[in-house]
Amino acid sequence: MKSYDDKTTLLKKLTDAGIRPSMQRLEILEFISSCDSHPTADEIYSFMHQNNPTLSRTTVFNSVKLLAENGLINDINISSGSTRYDSTLNTPHAHFICRTCKKIFDIPLDMSILTVPADFLCDNINVYFKGVCPECSKKQI
Repeated sequence: MKSYDDKTTLLKKLTDAGIRPSMQRLEILEFISSCDSHPTADEIYSFMHQNNPTLSRTTVFNSVKLLAENGLINDINISSGSTRYDSTLNTPHAHFICRTCKKIFDIPLDMSILTVPADFLCDNINVYFKGVCPECSKKQI
């Protein structure tokens, strides 16, 4: 699991982004911020539903959409399978998807070197690498 800010800090990030805090939104943001598996909305729902049986799938889907629209999480569309989510509250990084095992890895990358032309306003940068991870590469030898 990744390190993440405490609930008070996450609550402040929600309010600073203009999002009305709710227990579900806070828990979703906390889960994504601490998760290193880049979960789908269905995976978030399945995990959270275990401890909160009254939580609806619609609440999770609407919440991840709202959090992504407000820049608190990043929607990752590396493969056509489904959208995955990652926290923007952690150190900026790129992603690597293994073509063999389909895992997504965080890759350190100095994102400050990436720029866009002066006339463009950029609010999100996604850098993806695709190939074979070290573990799958060892199995192929």
